[in-house]
Amino acid sequence: MTSKKLGALLQAVPPATAWAVPDTPAETPPARPQPTPRIAVSPPIVQEEPEVPLQVLIPARIREELGVMMARERGASLRSLILRAVRSLGIEVTEEEIRGKRGRKKAMNS
Repeated sequence: MTSKKLGALLQAVPPATAWAVPDTPAETPPARPQPTPRIAVSPPIVQEEPEVPLQVLIPARIREELGVMMARERGASLRSLILRAVRSLGIEVTEEEIRGKRGRKKAMNS
């Protein structure tokens, strides 16, 4: 090993000397309160209403505008846009229904 490599190696390693320990006891920090254990709570089981398909013919320009809205609202689906529009007509639509089922894991029957 050349002296340059040895010098670089020695600079990279901390010194192996011990630090002096003071004779006076250091103040003990106040004890932290123990965190309370969290209890897993499963969501209430809700009877799911069956879904039915709906097919409508709309003008192409409206479909294009819906596509633009979906792009603006990242992650919004056509279904969520339509259900929010239905809600604005006064029909009761829950947030859970708007969210839809995509991406949700099915509960395992045990």
